Amino acid sequence: MQDQIVIGVVVALVVGAHGGLYKWLRFKMDEGTILKFLQDSDAHAFRSSEAISANTNIALTRVAKVCSKSRLIERNSKQKESWCIQQ
Repeated sequence: MQDQIVIGVVVALVVGAHGGLYKWLRFKMDEGTILKFLQDSDAHAFRSSEAISANTNIALTRVAKVCSKSRLIERNSKQKESWCIQQ
């Protein structure tokens, strides 16, 4: 009985770690794609979430989420959904 509990705990930890690693890796891949688009277009110009989404094939809601969480991307203080590389 105790062996089954230990196995259950280990499996839960592995599945949780896998899920966390997947979310982090997906974030880093999307962040890299967005950063590349911003660098290629003009590193100091602000781009809208719609423009980023259209050019990177990342969903609009995902673009907003990644850009707001990224420490490398900053939001335009004058426009809500406008982003550029942090300076």
